Amino acid sequence: MRLLFANERVVYAGTSTYSLDLAVALKKTGHEVQVCTTGGDLRQVFADCEIETYLARPNLLSYWKLLEFLRDYDPDLIHIQNRQSALFGQKLSRRLRVPHVITVHRLPAAPKPRLSHPRLAGIIAANEVIREYLVNDQGLPKSLIRVIPRGVDTEALVPDPDMPTVGPSEDLIPVLGSVGSLTTVKGHHVFIKAARRVLDRGIECMFAIVGEGEEEQPLRRLVKELRLESRVTFSPHMPNRRELYRTFDIVVVPTLRGGVGSTVLEAMAMGKPIIASAVGEILHILQEGKTGLLVPEGNAEALATRIVELLEKPDLARSLGKEARASAVEHFALSAMVEATRQFYEEVLTRVGRRGLASVT
Repeated sequence: MRLLFANERVVYAGTSTYSLDLAVALKKTGHEVQVCTTGGDLRQVFADCEIETYLARPNLLSYWKLLEFLRDYDPDLIHIQNRQSALFGQKLSRRLRVPHVITVHRLPAAPKPRLSHPRLAGIIAANEVIREYLVNDQGLPKSLIRVIPRGVDTEALVPDPDMPTVGPSEDLIPVLGSVGSLTTVKGHHVFIKAARRVLDRGIECMFAIVGEGEEEQPLRRLVKELRLESRVTFSPHMPNRRELYRTFDIVVVPTLRGGVGSTVLEAMAMGKPIIASAVGEILHILQEGKTGLLVPEGNAEALATRIVELLEKPDLARSLGKEARASAVEHFALSAMVEATRQFYEEVLTRVGRRGLASVT
């Protein structure tokens, strides 16, 4: 099977790591996968994994050359990787006369382009709530939609067998990490405000923010205003996700809006205790008090209280991490996601060939 992934921007975000993990796994099973994008920091990581990427440049001559390359590749199916890439992928689908499927990772926060299209052949929904939205609000046929939960590589993301005890120690200072692009919606400012409250309670710990984005300077100013320069560090994204999560004793996800949930899933696979906002897809992933702790979004005081709770109760932290790892392996393994997606591709191509939605409506 020759597949073309359409992802308008391949950056360090959940929908792009979804593309990367899926592409690499499909390639290992003998399928051809190439990616079309306008750019992004993760493009080099795709190249390192021997996944070829086509760069769509914003000029007509380059676009026509791109179409020539893609016609030579002659994909059987285009997989639009997220809703933000819908128009980008639909345009390629129309020009190449190839059907497409699209993955919808989250409910939209604002009106987005409608997904209905003459060459739409199928939709992957991350959970049942999204499927119901697509049917009831978008009016899309149930027969087009398959629920396939996001998966992570639980064979690569493996906890250290000698993982240190979480909690205050005479030798080690606990490190709490927040991972994600530096945008307001990710809630890093809430994490920083919670850090001030935790330290004010006499708890010794460090806070790390991993990501890049337009909010970096405002966040750094907030750190300075709260006199946290020696306690809060900033770091760019790290391609090696296992090494990234190994540095944290607790992973905090203070997002203000539900997203793909990839940070939560990766932390779960690594057996890390997690504190996350009770929003969006996170509610379909974490079980309060069993595989993680949930807090109201935007509430720095509640977040600080739960951080202190975990730091003072290392047995609870270990239990949450152990149960999170077990849940990731059982319910969110990458292998299961890849196999379900591969089967969906085959069903789509058997049903519609190169015709798309026009053949089923």
